[in-house]
Amino acid sequence: MNKWPWAKLTGFPPLGRVLMFLLIVVVLWAPLALPLYALAGQGVLPGGDIFPTALLYVVFLLVLPRWERRVRGETQPWAKVGFAGWRGLARGMAVGAALGALSIAVLAVVQLGLGWANVDLAGARGLGLLQVAAVGALAATAVGWSEEVLFRGWLLRELEQGWTPGVALGVTSLIFAIAHFIKPLDAILALLPQFAGLLLLGFVLGWARRIAIAPGETGLGHPVGLHAGLVWGYYLLEVGNLLRPTGRVPAWVTGLDGNPLAGLLGLTLLAGLGVLLFRWSRSPDR
Repeated sequence: MNKWPWAKLTGFPPLGRVLMFLLIVVVLWAPLALPLYALAGQGVLPGGDIFPTALLYVVFLLVLPRWERRVRGETQPWAKVGFAGWRGLARGMAVGAALGALSIAVLAVVQLGLGWANVDLAGARGLGLLQVAAVGALAATAVGWSEEVLFRGWLLRELEQGWTPGVALGVTSLIFAIAHFIKPLDAILALLPQFAGLLLLGFVLGWARRIAIAPGETGLGHPVGLHAGLVWGYYLLEVGNLLRPTGRVPAWVTGLDGNPLAGLLGLTLLAGLGVLLFRWSRSPDR
């Protein structure tokens, strides 16, 4: 492909570039995905739409470095996306994961201390819990990496090329929250109470992305680790059935359907976490 179309994209406004990037990804993905959807509809392809969705992400990862080189003029695209400094990346992941898991532990301790929940001893023993923890760790790591590369690796950086950091983070967080509602109408209505929590989580992860891993250098380690730690902690409590609500407070306090993002307690925790990470991201070391 010649350079003219890519060079032309450099002058597009931020949202225009985002839409063009997504259009390129979809155009490359659709011819491969439509037959897979047809096979899934016939019951021939196991897993339903899992394979077409995974293929979409693969196409995204293939287009991303070429986009960075051609449109952004980057010679090290993956480093700019957030894979700079592997030691710092690993350290950031460890710190973020510990902070995320600790945050969920604080939620549990608060509920237990105030008598809002009890420990379910039947669900907290045996090899079953270890299996849940292991599966949860794998799932949380996959979710952390996939969502952070997309939203805080590519999208946030793309919007920062033309908008102020605050506006770019706000729009990225809004898109992050809305993206979780690309579902049938009944599922959207069921998830609606989580919207404020998802929006706030987007800001928290964005501030984590701006934490320095070296002087003048940031990476995806902190947001990936934090995201994975939060998901793992929630997975462990929910799937492992470690807590049983006592009913002393309404569900909107602790979280509707057991989801902290849909409860006052979880929003309060996220707000506190956000203050911590916002101040950390603005430290003189950055």
